[in-house]
Amino acid sequence: MPDLAQWLIDHLVLGLLVLTRLGALLMAMPAVGVGVPRRIRLFLAVAVTALLLPVLDAHANTANLPTTSNLIELAIAVAREGLVGMLIGVTVQVIVTGLQLAGEAITSTGGMQLGDAIDPTTQSSMPALARLIGMLITSVMLIVGGHRLVLTVLLGTFTQIPVGQVELPESMLHLLLSTLGGAMAAGIRVAAPVIAALLLSNLVTGLISRTLPQINVLAIGLSINSLAMLVVCALSIGSAAYLFQDQLSEGIDRLTRIWEQPG
Repeated sequence: MPDLAQWLIDHLVLGLLVLTRLGALLMAMPAVGVGVPRRIRLFLAVAVTALLLPVLDAHANTANLPTTSNLIELAIAVAREGLVGMLIGVTVQVIVTGLQLAGEAITSTGGMQLGDAIDPTTQSSMPALARLIGMLITSVMLIVGGHRLVLTVLLGTFTQIPVGQVELPESMLHLLLSTLGGAMAAGIRVAAPVIAALLLSNLVTGLISRTLPQINVLAIGLSINSLAMLVVCALSIGSAAYLFQDQLSEGIDRLTRIWEQPG
């Protein structure tokens, strides 16, 4: 028992840096950063750190690790480790947020803004349809094993980026921008059929108002728009899952290559 306690003290800095990288990922990762209680996230991070620490200790260069006597250098190292884990989690979260743009566009076009609610992830007002798409995408990610892919990428970073030797290349920003652009384009593709149907229903409503001016066009128009939105959305919302899988695979590929080519 004293030997174990001494070993933990000797590897305190290494364990702290590994725990920071894992904890930052769990905080930024969809379905884990918000849906899982903090104690469970902390337990997962500590458990995985305990499993990785003996393996990383055998390959880590302890001479390059900061010491507890230099708190400034240690704080900088902890911040860099957190950025690595957060980059991976934020990349996946950006894909989910970009696809939720489809719900925002559909709701604003169909005039259903009264159904807004607080999104627990962003803590901002979000249409119910956008939250539905977000929950659908998160469920698909868990079903296809996206969380395991994300953890695999993080474990691979310990080989590409040794603990305590993190360098932040400029391609990190390019990765986020390209991922955000692709996710927003995918969200527009999801919303395109519904928006086209809503525009067509508005055209039909306009023709009815010109032909039969005595009819209450406002009531008819809202009913036709709601019906068109619900029917076409039910038929096309599944495309968000397929587009998410494509965007997730592209994001994983970019993450695995980001540190292979510095800068």
